[in-house]
Amino acid sequence: MRAARIVVASLIGFATVATVATVVWVEPAAFSLASRITPPQTRIEMLGMLALPDEATDGANAAVQLTGLSGITWLGDDAWAAVMDNSNRLITFSLALAADGSPLAVKNLRAVTLTATHDYEDLAPCPPDLEKRIARRLMRRGLPDPGPCLLVCEEDTPAIRGVALRDGSLVGMVPLPAILQSHRPNRSLESLSVDPDGLAIWTANEEALPNDGPPPTETTGTVVRLASIPIPTDGEPHGNGPAAAERQVAYPVDSPHTFLRVINGAPFSGVVALVALGQGRLLVMERSGTHGLPPFENRIYLVDTAKAQDVSTIQRDLSLRPEIHVAKRLLWKDSLGCNLEGLALGPPLHDGAQSMVAIADNGGLGTPTQLVTFRLQHEPPHAKPSQKAGPR
Repeated sequence: MRAARIVVASLIGFATVATVATVVWVEPAAFSLASRITPPQTRIEMLGMLALPDEATDGANAAVQLTGLSGITWLGDDAWAAVMDNSNRLITFSLALAADGSPLAVKNLRAVTLTATHDYEDLAPCPPDLEKRIARRLMRRGLPDPGPCLLVCEEDTPAIRGVALRDGSLVGMVPLPAILQSHRPNRSLESLSVDPDGLAIWTANEEALPNDGPPPTETTGTVVRLASIPIPTDGEPHGNGPAAAERQVAYPVDSPHTFLRVINGAPFSGVVALVALGQGRLLVMERSGTHGLPPFENRIYLVDTAKAQDVSTIQRDLSLRPEIHVAKRLLWKDSLGCNLEGLALGPPLHDGAQSMVAIADNGGLGTPTQLVTFRLQHEPPHAKPSQKAGPR
């Protein structure tokens, strides 16, 4: 997200102060709805932070500077991938975690060059059924099987695209709901996640669509659409059950956090990451930014979209309909002095909890890119993911 770079650039000299600044936080009105959802055992604990190296190596053994990493996903075992915004790059790397999920070390960084440049914001492993469909379609054209693929979302078109991990070729697009094509500049698709059963993709616009309501102000939030998009199938049955139905849910984003103004500028607040837990349950990571201290705040909420109204047939004014906004429960919030933009589930931990990793966009300023690890305790509606497969 380009706007974040302006904020960080103006406050880079205050980074240390921002990390320890006290935040005065007022519960949003939507938080009072939390009693309608969420089992009490769902909770998040932050475990630690780790800086990524400054460079990765591409296929020609050339050094690639790591900057603007905006999304992250787990590929299985200790393998991860992250995508760079406003570029034609993604990276893969190995992340070693302690038994409790604390980050230990990053190694084996490899840069993959994509065949087109976009404002890529998030990524997720391609579900097996969709991966097979892509391979069949390309092989019918006389092209080779692309092998393992990722899904990436970008907010300049906007679009969700398939990418071959082997060579970076773009191998197709997932059809988007038409209403998501209308968006505010640089405030479109920032998040991407795949349901554990592989039947649907989740995404969201960062801030309200023009027809749905206003952008956030210093004292008000914004309303976005959490969209569940069925995996395309070519008319063949899914391996994991019947095809999912398209749904959209109205989600109220908090107003920007309380801050001490340093320079003039409008604050912002929106949805930057989603983690699908199954059966309509999502973790939603919000990020607000200001031209003050602290510069950023992140919040992770739990929502149950299965209990919310489908708004896919409502074409406007979602901000004026609070009675249909999905309820949400706050699990974690903090101002760490960095701009967290990506979040993904990782391998199970020794005690049965789930690891989770966030990534911070350094805004292209040459400051370290941070990884932040969490422990997620919840009751998954599906079987726990194995160490060999990590869709998010």
